[in-house]
Amino acid sequence: MSAPATPKGIKTRERLIEASGAVFARKGCAASGVADICNAAGLAVGGFYRYFASKEEIIQALTRELRDDLVRAVAELPQQKDAESEAQAVAKAFFAAVAPRLDAFKAMREAEAGDEDLARDFYGPIAEVIAGRLARFSGGPKASAHAWALLGTLYFYSVKFLIWEKGGVPARAPEAAARLCAAGISKQPFPWWEPALTGPSRAKPAPGDTRALMLEAAEEVFGRCGYNGARVAEIAKKAGFAAGTFYLFFDSKEEALEKVVMRMRDCLVKKAAAYSAGAGSRVETEALAFRALFDFIREHPYGYRIMREAEFTDQKLADAYYGYILRNYAEQIRKAAKPGEFTLADHELLALALMGMGHMLGMKRVLWGGFRGMTENELLKTVFEGIK
Repeated sequence: MSAPATPKGIKTRERLIEASGAVFARKGCAASGVADICNAAGLAVGGFYRYFASKEEIIQALTRELRDDLVRAVAELPQQKDAESEAQAVAKAFFAAVAPRLDAFKAMREAEAGDEDLARDFYGPIAEVIAGRLARFSGGPKASAHAWALLGTLYFYSVKFLIWEKGGVPARAPEAAARLCAAGISKQPFPWWEPALTGPSRAKPAPGDTRALMLEAAEEVFGRCGYNGARVAEIAKKAGFAAGTFYLFFDSKEEALEKVVMRMRDCLVKKAAAYSAGAGSRVETEALAFRALFDFIREHPYGYRIMREAEFTDQKLADAYYGYILRNYAEQIRKAAKPGEFTLADHELLALALMGMGHMLGMKRVLWGGFRGMTENELLKTVFEGIK
């Protein structure tokens, strides 16, 4: 809808946007209605439609405001003397912009799961302005690769410290993010694979394995329709059974989502282990884990949405997936990495950054077809070696 023409209208619209952020953060986007937003803003429901055509439109407005705040915060930074200082300034600006708009950040994370256009519209301009800051030190497509990797690190640090732990971002986080961006993940030579790495593919359920067929169907239906939009009857039909068969394996739709999440987690962990079985170092193990993740995303294209849906349906599921992977990841690095093998000695921040990089690079590369002109090996080499 067109922007309001009067100062009063502008203030009312902003009040609605601010109220929507608080409502979405408390109840979730899916469970919130226009009446909830209007009640929080102190307006009659009819007044809402003078400014927004739908709940979806106000979600878009909320996320655009946050995106614009982030873009502006990064764009207005003074130039720094070197790549690490530049990346650290970007990191501090990112955290400073997200912290006071945490409601909007939470709403964006939930909404993006079911709206790819919203996700592209949010992350793309932020990555572009970060790439512009880094281009003085790493030009061309490499600047874009570094920008998306840095964005992934900052995103996961924000989620971990601001949302999951409900605290503040520690001072060591911007320093860690900048160090990884500028100096790379490791100073060791990047392991090169030619031809492209191959590994175990996603196994299709056997025709007689009813439970596996039901889980496979549930993954697709949850991914396509979202948790709230998914119906038990549709899951059963997709699997080739009557609706009642669903309840032979799951007590509820929520339990089915939990089982799907655990199945996906175990698939990813097994794939990463299989890919890195012959690795000669911990650094090579991490490089191979990126390749495993990219292939996992290809095999589970709804994975991003399902994990986000699960997180907002049950916070325990987020910990069972992300928390489990993070704890094990950090512990494995602590046990196996040799002194100085990675540029970052903080195993938790390193593991969290690697997860964030994989998340953002995988979304950009695999789902959106980004980084054209760079092979996956070249993309990972760029990120692992840092800015030179």
